[in-house]
Amino acid sequence: MVGSTPSGFRGLTEERIYSDAGAFAPGIRQNLPVLMRLFRRRGEQARHFFFAPNPRTAMAARWAARVCRLPAVHTLCSLPASGVPIGPGLFADQNVVVSPWAQRRLADEGFDSVVIEPAVLPLQSTKEGREQCRERFGDYVLFAGDLRPGGGVQAVVETMSHLSDGLSLVIACRTKTDADRARKDALEQQLSVSGGRPVHVLGQIDWIGDLVSAAKAQFLPATDLTGKMDWPLVLLEGFAAGVPAVVAQASPIAELDSPVLGYAPVDDPKALAAELERVIGLDPAQSRALYEQRFTPKRLAEGYRQVYQHLGIG
Repeated sequence: MVGSTPSGFRGLTEERIYSDAGAFAPGIRQNLPVLMRLFRRRGEQARHFFFAPNPRTAMAARWAARVCRLPAVHTLCSLPASGVPIGPGLFADQNVVVSPWAQRRLADEGFDSVVIEPAVLPLQSTKEGREQCRERFGDYVLFAGDLRPGGGVQAVVETMSHLSDGLSLVIACRTKTDADRARKDALEQQLSVSGGRPVHVLGQIDWIGDLVSAAKAQFLPATDLTGKMDWPLVLLEGFAAGVPAVVAQASPIAELDSPVLGYAPVDDPKALAAELERVIGLDPAQSRALYEQRFTPKRLAEGYRQVYQHLGIG
């Protein structure tokens, strides 16, 4: 335990438990202090958990609740793979999901939940940074996703040949594991022999705000979001910057009823290309308006305020 400090938000204290930076998959040494903290009460009225449901963590939370009983809210940031039961990973008084798709999955197993759509802060971006992106990549479509099977990158590559001339493709992905690095190498090899329009493959960068904001559109036709947010946050950040998006018809976010989000079957590159052409022609103000209506922190806070009030918290 490193200590507790004001967070900068009224009524919220930041309590640091990890003594060093976490990895993409924290181990027992990092998670044990979190578990021990659950057995001690420090003046909080309730506990709110944000993580993907899994039986081991749920069991630990149940044990802790027997010793230190407090109302609990669990936001299911992502869901297990299709066919894997969700129930064993549930434990809280109130389950919160981020999409109607997730709510239906819980309902199919007999569990109630509340939908609170995610929120994002606008990405940091500068005029100079955006101009540098356009000078380097031209007019481009951005894939800021995952290279694993079902992540959508192959559909992106196949769709690009059906787009109007003058558009390039930028692929931005973090290589978290050896398998990711192997996929990135294989993709670059595939692109090197395929020819066609320019494709730029980037690793982890610290100017993602400029890269997203300068894109003509985002293209994320992922069909497997296991371990990922139902509604990818980078797409919402793009809306805040005035950038529309196209996704796979099978994606949970395809249910978003807005013209600034296009969708088509992932195996139909011509239809996906047509949707990209359509959203690229939209006024950026439409994407920004969608962000202001649906994905601001203020709207998120109001949703959770209602959840807390229902549980008698506050």
